[in-house]
Amino acid sequence: MRVLLTGLPIRSHLVPALVPLAKALRRLGHEVAIATGAARAAELEALGIEVLVLPDVLAPEQLAAKMPPGMLGGWRPETSGLLTVPLFDEQSSAAFARNLLASGWRPDLIIRETNEYGGFLAADVLGVPFATLDIAPLIVRLVPDLLERLNVLRDEFGLAPIGSLDQAYGRLTAGLLPEPWYPEPQPGRRAYRTPAPAETLDPAVAELPADGPLVLMSLGSNLGMLMSRESELLPIAVEALGSLPVRAVVASGQDTWTGPRPANVHVVPYVQQNLLLGACDVFVTHAGFSGVREALSAGVPMVAVPLFSDQPENASRIEDLGLGLRIDAKGLKPDILADAVRRVLDEPSFRQAARGFQRRILGLPTLDTFAEDSAGRETSAEAGFHARSVVTMDTPSKPGEPPERPGPPPSSPRREPPPDAPKQYPYETPTTYPGVRPPEFPPGVTPPSPER
Repeated sequence: MRVLLTGLPIRSHLVPALVPLAKALRRLGHEVAIATGAARAAELEALGIEVLVLPDVLAPEQLAAKMPPGMLGGWRPETSGLLTVPLFDEQSSAAFARNLLASGWRPDLIIRETNEYGGFLAADVLGVPFATLDIAPLIVRLVPDLLERLNVLRDEFGLAPIGSLDQAYGRLTAGLLPEPWYPEPQPGRRAYRTPAPAETLDPAVAELPADGPLVLMSLGSNLGMLMSRESELLPIAVEALGSLPVRAVVASGQDTWTGPRPANVHVVPYVQQNLLLGACDVFVTHAGFSGVREALSAGVPMVAVPLFSDQPENASRIEDLGLGLRIDAKGLKPDILADAVRRVLDEPSFRQAARGFQRRILGLPTLDTFAEDSAGRETSAEAGFHARSVVTMDTPSKPGEPPERPGPPPSSPRREPPPDAPKQYPYETPTTYPGVRPPEFPPGVTPPSPER
């Protein structure tokens, strides 16, 4: 089976869960690629993943570069509070779907990550089943008009409207935390466990003195791009941790750190978060879902300082479930953060709740099981077709129609970028689909001929 995973070109949307899923599918004998923007292609390819580059799908840093000078970089969380960012963008979703449809890479199954809707549109245009890897389960509630906006997009692609957002998840949704994390039930959701990291910890961190509880602080990979260089958020945090009888590791996201350097705080540009969490006592986090999932997988309670997107929802859920405390970035002072960390360290209930969640996670099937649940196990690829175990995920292209399993698609080329031609789009001349515009090639660039 040819399986296409779709994700926005953001590292945290791709590497923690989509990459392990791609490898799990490949172990079952399937042909797998990840469709995303060019900004993440090199990193994914270095991890051994085939990438279908979608040239019009831009990463946040690429979008930021197109903005007028001064539009970004003025945000100071400690004075401004939460940053408002777009949580759904019709133009990007349409570009994703058009690029995918024009690529010539014809899947039997599409699995999208929660924030990416181009794969959902393309699956229904192609008439192939799809599933969802739910990497941001609380974000949909923050876009109250999402159903209406998706249906406008569907109309542009010649698709009938859907009556419920449940239909945008396909017949199977892979949750990545146990059911108690989710405020509401969702049809077709099953929980799975991501694999433990298989890497070696940086010796400079591994050899830190074991002279107190270990606190890890990381506020995500996008903070440096969005936050003003004049912000005092990180210096406030370092000062707070320096006042406690702990050993702390702080990921600054900055190549050069000019802020305070207490003797018990180790400031680094980047930290192997998922690996180090297993040795930590408290995690100070912005409450991105991947970080929350990794902390709970390690049984580590949290102090959540949400900054944007679904992070406030995640932070509130942490507090509601007794897994840690939420504090606001606006008005943050060293003593406020220090008091929160001290309380999570001193009160056993937080650790016990986190360890209880860890045990539930350890009881979940792995992503290898999700790979088999969604795609089956490949048994043959002879005579121009794929013989495989039965897949019960047929999704009708229009509500109310009986499910139809599409026949095997004709063979189509894998993405092979022309050598020494970074501007060349990896497209063949596309089939025409309702509402789908053919790709526009730059002047002087000829679409590459498909290689059958």
